Amino acid sequence: MDQSSPEHYPIADFIKWNNEKELVLNPSFQRGPVWTTTARTYLIDTILHGYPIPKVLMRTHIDRTSHRIFREVVDGQQRLRTIIDFAAGKFKLGVRSKSYRGANYSALPGELQDKFLAYKITAEQLINASDTDVLEVFARINSYAVPVNAAELRNAKFDTEFSWSVQEKSRKWTELWDLGILGKRDQVRMIGYSLVAEMYSVLLQGVTDGGEDKVTRLYERKKSGFPEQNEIEERVDRILEVMFERVVPGLANEPIVKRPQALMIFAAMAHAEFGLPPGDLGDQLPQHGENLEGSVDRFISNLTYLNEVLKAEEPPRKLERFYTASKSSTQRIASRRERFKVFSDALLRDSME
Repeated sequence: MDQSSPEHYPIADFIKWNNEKELVLNPSFQRGPVWTTTARTYLIDTILHGYPIPKVLMRTHIDRTSHRIFREVVDGQQRLRTIIDFAAGKFKLGVRSKSYRGANYSALPGELQDKFLAYKITAEQLINASDTDVLEVFARINSYAVPVNAAELRNAKFDTEFSWSVQEKSRKWTELWDLGILGKRDQVRMIGYSLVAEMYSVLLQGVTDGGEDKVTRLYERKKSGFPEQNEIEERVDRILEVMFERVVPGLANEPIVKRPQALMIFAAMAHAEFGLPPGDLGDQLPQHGENLEGSVDRFISNLTYLNEVLKAEEPPRKLERFYTASKSSTQRIASRRERFKVFSDALLRDSME
């Protein structure tokens, strides 16, 4: 088996090969077309905005008699099928394309059609490879792959208003995550999606026991609809805006703003601003205090003190439980209950020292 170096072909070439029956989109080892309209829309929108998409892998057969080359798609057939179907006018773009919602290919301006046809897809060719060769390639690719985590599995499984809302909100607040809440590697692995989903959960259900299983159950419950979407998104933006502009910058990259603490800081601020459901706290839910406007300055001062507590070798006696809760399993309700209580106090008290 020979393998080509990566080459870059314009979309127009793939359409031409398909029209001339030199492109095989559904070989025996590939799945049939299963992408939803939402996923198809997102791919086309990505191309129209000029962002890169994953490369495709093709098995190339050279026919000596007809002097033709036949390309069998080993990996990427759903991407190519979506592109070819869009060019043929077989579907319109859905809500996941904010700029081109409702448009089919013919409705695009001429210059955008040209941009679409000229967009280059990276492809590698397995020349005259046997089925055994192809299966060996798959095996080797998979042997090097990093196992997917729960957030990545949810991203692949759920195509709902809730899941798209979580994705878009996480991407919107990347600059906040960069202040030390999430590392770049975690963001690439979609941990930001998990964090935002838990923020949604706090607003919908209150402070509860955590963990990826609980997040997945929330996605399951929201499969049929997300009627609270506008209100939840507005409330998340309100709290994260205050965190980004006032609370976190002076404590960037400190222990007090890492992901587990950031979630409970968010919860305390949301409770002060809007009030939260009891969740797993029941009658231990702290009193709903004044709104954030009058609390942020003292909150920042108290968080600065709590950050020093977290960095100390031995905490003050009155904050021993907070210190221990911050070092233990931070997803469990016992830990969250204690930290939520302390952060709520930090919003109300002039000084925690």
